[in-house]
Amino acid sequence: MNKKGISPVIATILLIAIVVVIALIVFLWFRSMTEEATTKFDKNIELVCGDVSFEVDYSSLTLNIVNTGNVPIFRIKARLYDSGGYITEDLDGWPTYGLNQGGAYSGTLEASSADKIVLIPVLIGNSEKGQKSFVCDEKNHGEEIIIT
Repeated sequence: MNKKGISPVIATILLIAIVVVIALIVFLWFRSMTEEATTKFDKNIELVCGDVSFEVDYSSLTLNIVNTGNVPIFRIKARLYDSGGYITEDLDGWPTYGLNQGGAYSGTLEASSADKIVLIPVLIGNSEKGQKSFVCDEKNHGEEIIIT
């Protein structure tokens, strides 16, 4: 009988190729699980979110924000909640370089159908790839406005 199989050299090359591919997949998987650290004031930017402080006033579709903290607020995300869910909007007319300490913003925010508004600060920090914006956690750092 004429039995043939693959040669030991080819089998070894196939095994090495399979191990390399599996190692590459595991490496890329672990790499995607770790985020690049963003810092501000030489601290992790998530910790800096705790230092953000601002006062809000909303009446007659006019939103007024005053930065009372020591951290510049790069942007604010307005999350408008109603019975069906929420939508997120950027505020129109926000200063290009953010709202520095003591700075004030006044603008129009159409929220007539919303039950509540949550304003979420966005900071800008440094990473290995340059400046990067970071949205603070809504639950811990968002400012809630109930609309009556």
